[in-house]
Amino acid sequence: MTGIKQSIEDRIDRLQTGGIIDMHFDLPMDLYEKRQRRDVLETEFFPELEAGNISVVGAAIYIEDRYLPQNGLRVALAQIARLYAETAASERFAICKSLNEIEETRERGRIALLITMEGIEPLGTDLNQLRVFYELGVRSIGLTHSRTNAAGHGGVFAASGSPAEGLTPFGREVVRECEALGVIIDLAHINPVGFEEILSIIAKPPIVSHTNARRYYDIERNISDEQTKMIGERRGVIGVNSILVSPQAEESTLDKYVDHIEHVAKLIGIDSVGIGFDFFEFIYRQWPESRQKELAAKFTTPHFIPDLTNHSHARNLTRRLIERGFSDADIEKILRGNWLRIFQEWL
Repeated sequence: MTGIKQSIEDRIDRLQTGGIIDMHFDLPMDLYEKRQRRDVLETEFFPELEAGNISVVGAAIYIEDRYLPQNGLRVALAQIARLYAETAASERFAICKSLNEIEETRERGRIALLITMEGIEPLGTDLNQLRVFYELGVRSIGLTHSRTNAAGHGGVFAASGSPAEGLTPFGREVVRECEALGVIIDLAHINPVGFEEILSIIAKPPIVSHTNARRYYDIERNISDEQTKMIGERRGVIGVNSILVSPQAEESTLDKYVDHIEHVAKLIGIDSVGIGFDFFEFIYRQWPESRQKELAAKFTTPHFIPDLTNHSHARNLTRRLIERGFSDADIEKILRGNWLRIFQEWL
C-alpha cells in the first residue's frame, strides 16, 4: 500500500511540474484593500501558490458595489497599481501580456500574472478606456458580474430571473474591440441572452473562466448543458469553479468538484475543460458577519470545499483526478494545456 501511495505522489509531482493555470483569482481586490501594507504578494500569496505548483494566475479586477458608480475607474486603476507595485517588489512574479512573456516567465521559474477584468464598470461608457486597460495589461474581460451595467446583464443566483435583454450597443462595441485588440472574451456571469449574443459576434474560441454545471447547481450564474455545448462547438474552454459546486454544504466536496469536470468533459470533450478556482474564502473570512449576511442576501451563501480552499490544495485535486481514472494526458490538459491553447489563439 505504501508503494502505491508513493507511486501516486510521484505521479502528482510529474503532472504538476509544468504548473497549473488558474484563470480566476480575486488577487487585485485583496491587494487594494491591504494597500497600506507592503510585500503582501510575497508573504501571503506566494507560499500557497508555490505549494500548489501554480504557474499562471488570472488576476481579476473586480469593483464592489460600495465603490460604484463614482469610483469604479479609480479603484480599478488602483488595483492594477498595487499589482504592479507588489510584483516589482518580488522576484517571484511577473505581469505578462503575451504567450511569449508567459513562457519566458515560466522558464525563469516565476509565476505569471495575467490581468483580467470581471465586469466592465471601470470603462464607464467610454470605449477608449478599453485601450488604456489593454496597454496596462488586461488580457481577458467578462462583461458583467451578476449585476446590470453599461454592457449588459449578469445571470442571477437563481434558476431564472435575469433581464430578457441581451447586450447593449456599448456591450457589442466592447466585444468587437476586445477581439480586435486580442483581449480574451470571458462569458462567466453573463445572462443567458447575452451569452448567446456574444457567441454570435466573436470568431475566436470563447472562455468561461470560472463556472459550474447547472446540472448540479441550477442557477443562471452557472452554465447549462446547452451553453456548455455552444462553448465546445467553438473550441472554447470552461474553467471549473470551486465555490458553487452544490447548494448544500454537505455536498460541497472535492468529489463533487470533479463531478463538474467529468460532466463538462462528457458533454464536449476533455479539450474544453480547465481550472478557474475562484478561491474566495480568504476574503470572506476577513469580512464582519454583517457583510457575510449581505452577500448571502444578495447572491448566496458560499460553501467552501474543505480540502480545496486555496492554491496549496491543488495537489488534492490532481490526486483525486488520478483516483477517478483520468489519464496523465487528460490531467495535463485540465491543469494547463487547454488554457495554453487559448493563449496561443488570442495572445
